[in-house]
Amino acid sequence: MVKRRKRLYRKARRDKLPRLIEKYGDRCFWCGHNLTPETMTIDHYIPLSLDGSNKTDNLRLACYGCNQKRGNAMPEETPEIIAEKSCIRFPSHWPQPKYHFGQLVKQGRIIGIEYQAPGTRRAFDLGKGWIYAVLLDDLGYDTDQLKESEIELPSLEKLENEINYEKSLVEIHQNNKTVLTEQLEESQHD
Repeated sequence: MVKRRKRLYRKARRDKLPRLIEKYGDRCFWCGHNLTPETMTIDHYIPLSLDGSNKTDNLRLACYGCNQKRGNAMPEETPEIIAEKSCIRFPSHWPQPKYHFGQLVKQGRIIGIEYQAPGTRRAFDLGKGWIYAVLLDDLGYDTDQLKESEIELPSLEKLENEINYEKSLVEIHQNNKTVLTEQLEESQHD
């Protein structure tokens, strides 16, 4: 009896999948990423546990990650839940990186990280562990790859300067927003 149910489920999935791809395309309904046969799952828009059905109009294509993060959340709760649970995950046997994307360090700004697993050719060439791609200048021309041990934190003065610079950008954007809003209001009255 169990095998028969599995066959029926597989047959129903096989029948509905082409219709769902035709209706929604091959993108995740929740995050928009392209789906492959390996990452494609069928998600219930209204979860079965909350009185949803297996009818085609209640089904959406979703990537495995979004479907798992969503659990049995209602559609209106889903984007927030997915965003909250989304982060970069590393295999549990890798050490966690000490620094992160966008972090300001003495040498510049981290724009990428890569793990060199022991026993690989790149680990032999570059050394095992985390390698950080660092943007050395604001123009984006010079980058360098640094080992975790080579990264230095910026001085307090450099951090304070960066904070003040970011604050000035916020002020500029707020002023621009005010001017644009005034222009919009004026053009609506004309």
